[in-house]
Amino acid sequence: MLCELVLAAAMFLPAADGQPGVSPRSFQVIVNRSNPVSDLSRAEVSAIFMKRMRSWQDGAEIVAVDQPARSALRDVFSRTIHEKSVAFVSRYWQRLIFAGRGIPPAVAASDEEVIAFVARNRGAIGYVSQSATLSDDVKVLVVTK
Repeated sequence: MLCELVLAAAMFLPAADGQPGVSPRSFQVIVNRSNPVSDLSRAEVSAIFMKRMRSWQDGAEIVAVDQPARSALRDVFSRTIHEKSVAFVSRYWQRLIFAGRGIPPAVAASDEEVIAFVARNRGAIGYVSQSATLSDDVKVLVVTK
């Protein structure tokens, strides 16, 4: 019985994805270099990724890009920024999709794909691991409380 409970609990843990030991400060939020924004609050970043905030201060459309749902990095991002689990955020999007009221952010398969997407799109925002090698076409935002 105990073995079955341990196995059942393990099914709900995030999959290992080459990012062992991801800590709450192990990601960085990035935007296109031409974006005039240099800092956002945690609540603003959350609103962007939940598509409650849809445009930058200059009126440009915000285009968020997420990491894969099973990545440890997305788990840390969701718990730190949204203060919710990935499963909670996924259910939020399922309800909106079913109601015809929204679609979630695009998903990139890796840090490199997030960086490339943000570099190509002026209004883009994403997050990558702290150790990711950034291109000159993106910049890191300061995320405040």
